[in-house]
Amino acid sequence: MKVLFVNPSCLDPRVTDPDALQVPIGLYYLASGLLDQGWVSGILNLAPAGPANPSAKGSAKHALDLFTQAIMQEQPDIIGFSVTSPTRINAMACAEKARQILPDSLIVFGGPGATFMADFLFGACPALDVIVKGEGEISTTKLVNAAKKVKANFGTIHQAQIIRAELAQDLGRIPGIVFRNGPTLQDTGPSELVKDLDTLPHPSRYFTYQHLAMSRGCPGKCTFCGSPKFWGTSLVRRHSPQWLFEEIKALAQKGVTHFFISDDTFTMDCDAVRALCEKIIQADLGITWNAISRVDYINESILVPMRRAGCIQISFGVESGAGSIKKILGKPIDNATCVAAFEKVRAAGILPRAYFIYGSPGETDATIQDSIDLMIRLGPLSTVFYMLVTFPGTALYNRAVQKGWTHDGVWQKNIEDLPWWEIDPNMDFSRVKGWGDRLRQAFFDHLEDFVNRIALHPDKAVASLHADFLSRLAMTFSHGEYARDSRVTNAEQIAMNLFEKALQFYPCPRAFQGLAMILQKQKKFSKAMAFLNKGLSHFPKDKDLCVCMGVCLMNTGDFHKALKYFTPFADDPALGQYISICKQKTTL
Repeated sequence: MKVLFVNPSCLDPRVTDPDALQVPIGLYYLASGLLDQGWVSGILNLAPAGPANPSAKGSAKHALDLFTQAIMQEQPDIIGFSVTSPTRINAMACAEKARQILPDSLIVFGGPGATFMADFLFGACPALDVIVKGEGEISTTKLVNAAKKVKANFGTIHQAQIIRAELAQDLGRIPGIVFRNGPTLQDTGPSELVKDLDTLPHPSRYFTYQHLAMSRGCPGKCTFCGSPKFWGTSLVRRHSPQWLFEEIKALAQKGVTHFFISDDTFTMDCDAVRALCEKIIQADLGITWNAISRVDYINESILVPMRRAGCIQISFGVESGAGSIKKILGKPIDNATCVAAFEKVRAAGILPRAYFIYGSPGETDATIQDSIDLMIRLGPLSTVFYMLVTFPGTALYNRAVQKGWTHDGVWQKNIEDLPWWEIDPNMDFSRVKGWGDRLRQAFFDHLEDFVNRIALHPDKAVASLHADFLSRLAMTFSHGEYARDSRVTNAEQIAMNLFEKALQFYPCPRAFQGLAMILQKQKKFSKAMAFLNKGLSHFPKDKDLCVCMGVCLMNTGDFHKALKYFTPFADDPALGQYISICKQKTTL
């Protein structure tokens, strides 16, 4: 029995959402569970193939072609798709193609989209056999075992193009699925949850990836989010710190140096976070990581351990500065709590990122100004502004359906989600877009002030980490996203100020290099080399500093001396051209 899991392509292009190109962590758990039991299982990621929208320059065909090639080569007995609202179109197209090529394959959908859109998907996709609702490890294992038994006994999974009665009988005893039972759909009720997450196998045994989760579930009741309904409980279950540490360590040994910890509220259990951080610090893994949390679950005592363990960013869903909007969104956290959390995180040398939502029910020019006012108080160093969209599984979507503003048939269209302004009779696109423009412009208008307000803890024990934080931030202004954004004014000077501030805390190779590169760009090679000499006095074998010095020397015509800085790293193909030029010039 061979099982292939598929992460379909999104409908529209991903411009600022690289996470959408990653395989969901749930597929790694599912595939690992089957591999641990001796099944043949793999994962096909179609997301990088590009948008699945038929109007997007033929990319839909590209993703479908990749899928077709894969199933013809692998010949899987079961094909499981992780489905979200944005990926449902590609998932259905692939399912239909699979039914044509492998007519007896069992086609299964899972994930949030499948969980909340079961009736629609079965109606729109005749090839679909089974939907696994919510958490899938227990249901999927039982489903695979049932399919194996039936195929072993009867040679096929289907009979006359429908699931065999013998398999349907077994499926009816598996909790948490919906399946075609002849001409009808049979729903077996809620899924069975894994009580102890540590009993799950380590996906790192079989796969290499960056996105991790210590917990499942969220105590929040946000009306725009499907998480509470997906997990079926407000209870938050967790891996032990030891389990997650072992996963991180194994992946670090495979060469992964940066991680995204995707818990809805990572800092909720302070003791667990502290224990995990202590293990990472003791192991000296040399990693960095981002986390997500809520402003009302930030305890100052865990921030320094998090920073020492490699945490460089925490993202918070602030959503709005208006109390009325927060109440509608199910997140009535007072603004003072938001401000306090951002101050604590920033002081620890961790970059605080703010998520804002605009275009919510009841939104007005005044509530947008409330959000701008709160943003100015927060001083975020990174922001993401989302136009409110809704989809099945959220309280807001249910509200819209009850009001008669929308219905499930809308998902027949080539749309990823449903912007609230499209269904709210009190809104229109131009007004909502204007709100988003105001928020973004306000952020960029105040960004330099936000940077200048950074006040780090004067703790000498973490001085090197403060220098690291400031120099990382500086790089976003000198060579990163802020350097490329025309809305950021004075980016180069902001970067220089941050690099210099970093060096006031601790000698930092990135800060020396950053200052030198800016001065190189300004053709101030003598000043650039002065900073590089200071840096090399602390870090004489640092490759980046040596290469930067070599480039400076080439620009001043000293190719002989430049060659001395390049030669120790001659095995790097990227330096081949520099070395060749220097050798040529020194032999003339």
